[in-house]
Amino acid sequence: MEHNKLTDWMNESEKKLFAIIGKCLDEVKGNNKKTTEICHIGKFIMLLNESVSIFRLSESPDCLLNTNQGIIGLEHQIIVNKSLREQEGSFETIIRSVERNLLVDSNFANCDILPTANYSLSEKSYVIEAVTNVFKEYIIYGRNIPNPYVENIRLQKYSSKGISIRSNSSGNPISPSIIKQAILKKEEKLEQYTRNCSCPIWLLLVTGNLKNSSYYIKDTQLLSFFIHSKFDRIYLLEDFKGKLYRLK
Repeated sequence: MEHNKLTDWMNESEKKLFAIIGKCLDEVKGNNKKTTEICHIGKFIMLLNESVSIFRLSESPDCLLNTNQGIIGLEHQIIVNKSLREQEGSFETIIRSVERNLLVDSNFANCDILPTANYSLSEKSYVIEAVTNVFKEYIIYGRNIPNPYVENIRLQKYSSKGISIRSNSSGNPISPSIIKQAILKKEEKLEQYTRNCSCPIWLLLVTGNLKNSSYYIKDTQLLSFFIHSKFDRIYLLEDFKGKLYRLK
C-alpha cells in the first residue's frame, strides 16, 4: 500500500474508532488501564461487523453493549506472559523517571527494552541515570550507546511528548492451552458478571501488541479447538494486526 493511501486508511480508521469510543474515553481520562480496555473494545466493535455499540461502561463485566439481541455484557482480558510483563512494568517506571529528567520537548521517542534487561531495587537510581545518559547522547548527537537496558531509540514528531517502550520482538506464539487458561480464569467469575447485569456475557481476549510479553497467532488452525464454556460468545482480538477470531 502506498504511503499516502496507508496514511489515509489509518486516519479513516482512527475516525471510526473515535466515533465508537470518544465519549467513553472522556469518562476515563487519566486512567491508562481503562483507556487501553476501551480502545480494545472499540476495535472489537469495528471488526465484529454487527450492529453493536457501547451502552455504558461498568465493572464486572467491563462494559454493556447494545446489540440486536438486546443488552450484552462484555468482559475484557489481555493475555500476557506474566514474568515478561513484570520485567516490562519495572522498566516502565524507569522510563517515566527518565522522561522527567529529560523534559522531552517537541519529540516523541520510542525505544526497545532488551529482553535480558534487569536490575535490583538498590540499582534503580543508577539505572535511571544510565538510561537518561543514553537518551541524552542520542538526542544531542544521534548516537546509540551500547548498554544493557535499551536500544534502537527513535525520535518522531507527534503532538504528544514522552517516551514509548516498544519491543524488539513480537513475543511468543500463543497456544490453545494458554487461551484455555485465560478462559478458565474468567469462567470463575462468570456467575458474578451475570448477577451484576442480568444479561448474556461475551468474553473478549486480547493479544498481539508490540511487547515481548505479548503473544502472536502463528497458525490460525490452532484456534479451531473445542471450548466448553458458559460464556455466550468468546472472541480473540489480535490487536496490532487488527484481526478478530470467534472461538465460541
